[in-house]
Amino acid sequence: MEKPAADTPRRGSVVGSTHDDGDSDLVVNALDRVMCRHSQAATPTHPDPGPNPDGGFDAWMVVFSAALVTTCLFGFVTSFGQLQLYYLTHQLAGYSKSTVAWISTIQGSLVFTPSIISGRVFDAHGARKLVMAGSVLSIGALVGVAFSHKYYQFLLAHALFGIASSILWAPATAVSGHWFTKHRSTAIGIIVCGTGLGSVIYPILLVHLFEKFSFRNSILIIAALNTGLLAPSWVFLKARHPPRAPAPWRKLKEPWKEFKYAFLALGSSMFMMNWMSPMFNAPVVAAANHIPHNIAEYAIAILSSGSFIGRPFAGLMADKLGVWNVFGTISFITSICLFAFWVAPMNTPATIVGWFSYGWLSGAWVTLVAAVVASISPAHEIGMRVGMVWSCCGPTLLVGPVICGVLVQAGNNTFKYAGIFCGCTFLIGSIMEVAPRMYEFVRGRVGQSKEVDSSAA
Repeated sequence: MEKPAADTPRRGSVVGSTHDDGDSDLVVNALDRVMCRHSQAATPTHPDPGPNPDGGFDAWMVVFSAALVTTCLFGFVTSFGQLQLYYLTHQLAGYSKSTVAWISTIQGSLVFTPSIISGRVFDAHGARKLVMAGSVLSIGALVGVAFSHKYYQFLLAHALFGIASSILWAPATAVSGHWFTKHRSTAIGIIVCGTGLGSVIYPILLVHLFEKFSFRNSILIIAALNTGLLAPSWVFLKARHPPRAPAPWRKLKEPWKEFKYAFLALGSSMFMMNWMSPMFNAPVVAAANHIPHNIAEYAIAILSSGSFIGRPFAGLMADKLGVWNVFGTISFITSICLFAFWVAPMNTPATIVGWFSYGWLSGAWVTLVAAVVASISPAHEIGMRVGMVWSCCGPTLLVGPVICGVLVQAGNNTFKYAGIFCGCTFLIGSIMEVAPRMYEFVRGRVGQSKEVDSSAA
């Protein structure tokens, strides 16, 4: 048989190579292995999940389980008014009201301040591990509260519950961004509707439990209830996007280069400074306005019922009219509500309207924070960005109620000065939240008028 020409490359050889056939095969095999490894590295480990389904069994079960999470978390947080009354007459009878109130203030601040960490973990690893860790810590914290006797024990147990709530709050409010686009605000509205429902049920539940059981058994019953409410989230509360390597910490500064995000975060922290102050001081308003006792004892429940109704309604309206339009409008109306109903003395019907209106507006506002953040964020950064906003809100939430307490004393146990202070912080926060969008709107209208003038000329 005729041999191939010397300049004709054989299969398995390298063109122009001066090596023998064995060396040529080794080189080709090595190149093949390198190319194979490169191809495998270039192939994504997880396929693209595609567009958000905007519905379906899995998506709505995520919403349902997240709503149960927010119900038990904020149900206990907002029921501190009842716990404080019990503490002041039993275990902590030797402490002042302001000293005991610090327990609630620290707990509320810790619900939001660490959210930047849990949000970042959510983006990198999904919701499952956060849900499990936060659930175990929150139940452990309730058991700690049940067995506490001294001030520092109550402080540590409530602080642990605040940290556990933060671990759960970020994924519960951010996960809807993985499942919904068109109906995202509605989904978030249903999720945070649980906070309003919990704030209605838990204070009333504690009153009846304290009448029938000891303090320890009452809190252990709450712990058992929360265990049942948190259980579905272990199965159904999950992210759609695949796990990814955590973004470098330096990435945290990137959103702050966006004016919309930066002003939204700073404005929200200003707004959140006194978000809980009217709820804490609803009994003060009742006493100052001489509201009958049989109505005054339900002041927080009336406020919370407004919050429960306002949350899903805000989500529906945001999907219909635009999330930014509804969010900005509610922010400004909240300020008007404070000046109208919480400053001057009011009769009983007007006071009830003030309680219910603030509950409705404050619930609607907190519902839409995650939605407006998601509307200006990449899907894989929603958890981190939502977490950063809540982390900004935590320190200011620690300050606002304390200042209001001082102003209540300065106003002879009325909410007059504190109401003015709350209304001003809401107004300033509202302006900051929508300032970049207002600037774009005005700039666009000016540009259109110039185009019209130039075309007319």
